[in-house]
Amino acid sequence: MDSQKAKINISGTVFVIIAVLSWVPGPVIIKYLTNYVDFWTQNLLRYTTAMIMFLPILVFSIKTRKVDSSIWRKALLPAIPNISAQCLWASALYYINPAFMTLLSQSQLLWTMAISMALFADERPLLGNRRFLFGTLTAIIGLVGVITLKHDFTARASVIGIVISLGWAINWSLYSVAAKTALKNIDSAAGFAVISIYTTVPLAILAFIFGHVGQCTSMSSSAWIYLIISGISSIAISHSCYYAAIKRMGATIPSLAVLAQPFLILLVSHILFNETLSPAQWLFGIILIAGAAIAVLAREHLKK
Repeated sequence: MDSQKAKINISGTVFVIIAVLSWVPGPVIIKYLTNYVDFWTQNLLRYTTAMIMFLPILVFSIKTRKVDSSIWRKALLPAIPNISAQCLWASALYYINPAFMTLLSQSQLLWTMAISMALFADERPLLGNRRFLFGTLTAIIGLVGVITLKHDFTARASVIGIVISLGWAINWSLYSVAAKTALKNIDSAAGFAVISIYTTVPLAILAFIFGHVGQCTSMSSSAWIYLIISGISSIAISHSCYYAAIKRMGATIPSLAVLAQPFLILLVSHILFNETLSPAQWLFGIILIAGAAIAVLAREHLKK
């Protein structure tokens, strides 16, 4: 029994590492492609890539009866907030830089716990837990500091990017809770394959109405390669591996691992776009991440 548990933990750890690393290219590539296409077109092309990658898995899962027809109904709920989350994620990077946006996005952990408490009675004792409240307050202080200490905080582009990023955090939290609940007993890859279908169709409609899809015909071959990498890595692989990790390890460790993303993305973004954060922003960024980590650990401790 012990060896089996160790095996499950090892596989979960591998999935977590793959998920975190796979998310890194996404915002950096989206920022790079802002010079080529609008975000509506980016969303369509990236999600189409992910959908094509997962279609064979879905077909195989259906043929082997690994999943049944209920998957189409169950995947509909998480697909709804995922559509708006994807639109907001890409559009934010047309206004602000990747590392700053990713740092703001960590507030989604707080929203996820708040939504869980609103929906599930067994989560509500957290409101009386001092460690959780301290972590939440610390994270909020860090978030406010990171935002207000941005050197061009009041600039129109910064304000729009910040609002969109915080809007993304709420929508992603809704998606996370819905996906964990609706797809609890469904294969992660097959479940996300259906979500990708439900998401791609509306993104296509939005792209043809509001975007300029024809711009993609003038993209260079290297830009196409980066876009495909983004779709495969940051959508298909990252999403499926993240929820595969949650099934094997629970939500705590994967949630904590995601907190490392801003630092990894800043490293890449600094090289490509010369993005930097001030020492004060770094301080409050660490406070934000530390507060979120304390809240997540308090939630897990209370459950035990």
